[in-house]
Amino acid sequence: MSGHVAAMAYGVLGTVLYHVSKGMQRQGIEAVSWIFFTRKKAGAAVRPRPSSKSTALYTAGFILNNSLGLFAILANRHAPASYFTSMFGLGVIALMLYSGLILKEPTRPLQYAGASVLAVGTLLLGYDGILRDQLSMAGIDLPAFGLVTGLTLAAVVLFLGPAHRSRNLVLLCVFYGLLTGLAASLDPVLKGIGQSLGGGARYLPRLPWGWFFFLLSFVFATLSFAASQWIFSRGGRASVLIPSQNFSYVVYPLLIQGIALPGFRLTALTAGGLAVTCLGFVLMQIWTPKTAGAGFGRPDGCIPPSRPG
Repeated sequence: MSGHVAAMAYGVLGTVLYHVSKGMQRQGIEAVSWIFFTRKKAGAAVRPRPSSKSTALYTAGFILNNSLGLFAILANRHAPASYFTSMFGLGVIALMLYSGLILKEPTRPLQYAGASVLAVGTLLLGYDGILRDQLSMAGIDLPAFGLVTGLTLAAVVLFLGPAHRSRNLVLLCVFYGLLTGLAASLDPVLKGIGQSLGGGARYLPRLPWGWFFFLLSFVFATLSFAASQWIFSRGGRASVLIPSQNFSYVVYPLLIQGIALPGFRLTALTAGGLAVTCLGFVLMQIWTPKTAGAGFGRPDGCIPPSRPG
């Protein structure tokens, strides 16, 4: 039981720092936008360099964002990956406070209510984990894991096509959140597999096959980061992207463990926790009016026809 609690404690610390980092990245995104989108044309005004404050905020956010992998490694020593990821929704409250107080993004009571419901859902999932017997990711069925992961990634990417064609940033934020959350959740899952193969949970893998999964986790973490930066650079709002990211991040490790980890069963309490988490996700989305464009670059919430600059 103490191991389960330790893994969830690392999850709480990791999620708070990670969510605050997303707000910092959104606040300092001008630094990245200037690098990638500035165009030097004859007779055209040159975009001014970003302030040192924007650069410092983005750098600090980048560092905090990548600290999540370290906390995952520490948590995997004590319990399967879902114990760490199930706490992820708690960071939404920190992000809502940052978005409202620092970024001055409009936040409404229903959004805070949704964050609270999401937090309750993750706590239920955490309690469900405490009641379980100690399990190890070393026993995971690798073929089943690969099949489910491949099918899930293909399904999410498939839905991105219609979202892009709609040119609606609210919709894109939702789907990119699902994609980045899925990719991000594979980071602790793959690390946990790599650390556990060969018996025992170590800080670093002991087998070559374990190193393959361990290093592959960084690929998916990088993919998640890059995709979130792209949508931010297009004007996406953190308070829309992050809820769908959290939903995917919390659900996937439970799903993969329920299918591919012998002895891990999805119970009524698990289903209840997921249902409450889903309700929190919905509540945090329905507050956004269809024509809401504040923070999205256009009053209709659509992607501009060309890149800025």
